[in-house]
Order: sequence, then C-alpha cells, then structure tokens
Amino acid sequence: MRRTILLAASLLLGSNLFAGTGRVVIVNADLPGVGFNDASRVEPVGGNPGVTLGQQRFNVYVKAADRWSAALDTNVDIRVRGSWADLECSETGAVLGQTSVLSWSANFPNAPRTDIWYPAALANKFAGSDLTSAQDDMFIQFNSAIDNGTCLGNRSWYYGFDGNEGNDDSLYHVVLHEIAHGLGMSSRAMTEYFQNRPSVFDLHTLDTTIGLRWDQMTQQQREVSVTNSGHLAWDGDNVTSRAALFLQNATVFTVTQPSPVSRNYPFGTATFGPSVSGTPMSGRIVQAADDPNETGPATTDGCTALTNAASISGNIALIDRGTCSFVEKAKNAQAAGAVGVIIADNRTACVPPAMGASGPASDVLIPVISISQNDGIALRAQSEEIRGGIRVDPSRLAGASDQGYVLLYAPCEVAGGSSKHHWDVSASPSLLMEPFINPDLEDSLDLSIFQLMDIGWTQPAVRTGRRFLRR
Repeated sequence: MRRTILLAASLLLGSNLFAGTGRVVIVNADLPGVGFNDASRVEPVGGNPGVTLGQQRFNVYVKAADRWSAALDTNVDIRVRGSWADLECSETGAVLGQTSVLSWSANFPNAPRTDIWYPAALANKFAGSDLTSAQDDMFIQFNSAIDNGTCLGNRSWYYGFDGNEGNDDSLYHVVLHEIAHGLGMSSRAMTEYFQNRPSVFDLHTLDTTIGLRWDQMTQQQREVSVTNSGHLAWDGDNVTSRAALFLQNATVFTVTQPSPVSRNYPFGTATFGPSVSGTPMSGRIVQAADDPNETGPATTDGCTALTNAASISGNIALIDRGTCSFVEKAKNAQAAGAVGVIIADNRTACVPPAMGASGPASDVLIPVISISQNDGIALRAQSEEIRGGIRVDPSRLAGASDQGYVLLYAPCEVAGGSSKHHWDVSASPSLLMEPFINPDLEDSLDLSIFQLMDIGWTQPAVRTGRRFLRR
C-alpha cells in the first residue's frame, strides 16, 4: 500500500506561465536503434501512449523535464543530455542512472558568493546568460540492462506515469532524481576541493558532531565527516523549516534499564514482518538459547527451536546473527512466544544491517530489528534484567538529527556518487533523493525542491501566492 501524506500543491504546478523563459531542454544522445531510439514494439502502459520502447522512454524523459521546468524559475534553458547504456547490474543490485555536471563556474557575473563552485545550470541562472553555450549542462545515463530479463532478477523498468510499478523500477522517479543531481545536488569534488574552493552544496553540509559545515572544515575533517553516519546533515532553512511536512515521527529503539545501557540505539529494519513504526513492542529483552547441531552450531543464533521458550514467551528475543536466515530466526522466536526479535550483528560495522527475506516470510507476525555487534555485546554483558522496546517518539522526525536537520547519506565506507549527495535511508516516508528508489515514493518533488532553493534556485511566482494541500 502506498503511503499518503500532505503535500504542497506548489510543487505540483503544471505550468510556468509566471516563470522565466528558460526550460529544461532534453537532448537525445543515443544512436539510431538504441536507447531512446529503440524501435521494439510495446503496448502503452500507465498513461504512457508510446508504442515503441524508445518512444516510451523518451515520453518519460519529457514528462520529468517538464516537471522540473514548472518548478524552477530561470531565464536560461537547462540542457540535459541523456542516453542509455549497460551499466553495473547483478541479480541483487544495479546502478539505475548516473549524472555528470558538465561544467562548474566560480566568480562569474552576479555570482552570489566568491570562490564557490556552482553547477552550470545554477551559474547560468545567476548570470542571466549561458556561460558555456557550446556544451550541455549535464549528462545522464540510464541502465538499459534492467530490461534484459536477468538484471535484478525478474524486475524491469516501468514506463508508466500512474505509480503502479509494483516491484519494478519507475523510470519517471529515476529521471526526476538524476536531473536534481545535475541542478545542484552534487559537488565538484568530494573531500579534496578543486582549487581549494568548495561547491555551493557544501555550504549547507553540516557535521553535527563537531558543529562545522564542510566549507569550514579541513580536508582531514571532511574525510572523517563523510562516513559519520547519523551525524551528517543539511542545515538549509528551506529544508529544515519544511521537514515536518514530509517526514513522520521517528521510531526509536530504547533500552530503559539497567542504567549502564539505558539509551536510544541505532537499529536496522527488516523487509518482512510488520512495520516497526506501526507495531510498538516493549518488555524484557532475553537472550535466546537453542541446541547446537549441524544446522546451528552456536547456542545463541536461534537457528533451531529455542530451549528457553518459557523465558522468551511474552518478551523480546535477543538473537545473534549468523548460520541461518533472518526469517528462520524470527520464526523460531515467534514459535517460542516472543513479541519481537532483536538480531545482534556478528560483524564490525558502523550501522546495523538491513534484513531481507531469503524465503517465505508472510507468516512472520512479530517485528524484527537489528543492532550492531558492539551493542549486542553490551546488552549480553548485563547481569541485571534488561527492559526496553520500540516506540514512536513525537519529538523527533524519521531521517532527521536531534537538532532537527534532515540527515544526509553517510555510510561507513564512502560510496562514490551516493555518499553525501542523498538523503539518509532513515527518512520515512521515502524521499525522492535517497540513494535507492523505493516503491512508496509519492508523486512529489518533496524536499528536493527546497534543497535546491537552499543553494539558490527559486520557484516561479504564483499569481495568488496561495498554497494548497493535497491529500
């Protein structure tokens, strides 16, 4: 079921009658017979009337470009060159698209700040003219391998506009996402600045641990900050003031006793079982025990029937990761009467693992979360009764820092093209500019337009100045 939230209708304008004369202009860079020019016959789908594969792809490209044209105010055309290629892909993961800003400018006429790199489209807006008329502003590649029947298993591209992609990947959302990168959700360099100048994106990239923005840091500090998961955030006023319109209250895992381990803990979620935000759980946290055998040689991995079911019943089972699947562990705990499951990682990592289902999981009826290896060790070391659970915290937003800033993606290891320039995956509901395109995305530019406004983009003036809400 797709989530429904309140959205500002100003993001859904279908015309830019009151904007500048500039529009997002698409450029087809594909050779005849491939990509946007693929003549393979297909049936119209989801409001897309194209009858060839290439035409359907191009129709999506046009629709996404028109959406951004209506949302932005500029007097200079924004030229977006696009093509299709076989990008990285396996049965379990793929690069859906990738964007390159083709030129960056600093100290140009009417530049808002000196010695700051601006992406081509934004620099042109401020300058009021095309500073690099001989080339396009950005180049986007889309992954044609996703339609080959083997990439991502049985998933493929969905070319409709009606939100009925199911398990497939919506090209429309991907095009919106990639154009946003080219408009300014990117930097000229990651941590080592070109000519010692930050990009405009860095002016609002804040590390809440040290209280500095990236343009205020040394290169060494930035190299630490880029993997400071849960503490790298966006401090722009436009995003911060509107975060509560798009993000729901955060779900937190809290240990309430004993005092040495009493605090909130980072946790990972499972793709199976009930939603942790909709199924609060609380009670004693009890280490699960099971018999060792060839299936589960450890006595704490929950890979066989639990031997301490009397202690587990009505409580939360703490189980070690390893040997068998997350689903098997959850089912064994559920059979013992557990009201929830906490799986402690068996590997050193800065964030708890996300948990997928490797087999049938529809009969898992209790919430399942994961915690880090170190947190699992700390809990197991307690000699006193441990109590805690999952609850919704009305004082915090899902995907925001304690200070209310929306978090940026900062995984333990730098992910080229993903780290820093996306919202963190803890955001809920999902946002367009997360590193993964999720099926619960609404037909909205959500916080993306406000992040672009923080770096200098403006929206078209509206005749009445009114703002509406759509349910």
